[in-house]
Amino acid sequence: MSQVTIYLEDDALAAAKEAAKRAHVSVSKWFAQFAEAEKQKKPQSWDVFFAELDAMKKPGDDFDLDFLLDPKLRYAGLGEDLPRESMDD
Repeated sequence: MSQVTIYLEDDALAAAKEAAKRAHVSVSKWFAQFAEAEKQKKPQSWDVFFAELDAMKKPGDDFDLDFLLDPKLRYAGLGEDLPRESMDD
């Protein structure tokens, strides 16, 4: 069995301690159970990820990720690029 040292902000440690207390286990055991649960999760495909994002949209939201896939849209509205200056001068 491996040993791990972690560094947490005080409020994150307090939250972990509280969660461990509610679960009636030590903080170490709580983190181990958390890691084990993560190990059991199946990797998520990008299709599932984007479907979940689409499901979070509310009617009328202007939340579109097409700009990530289309370079023409990615830089739309940023204006013209300035001319490059020569570095030979």
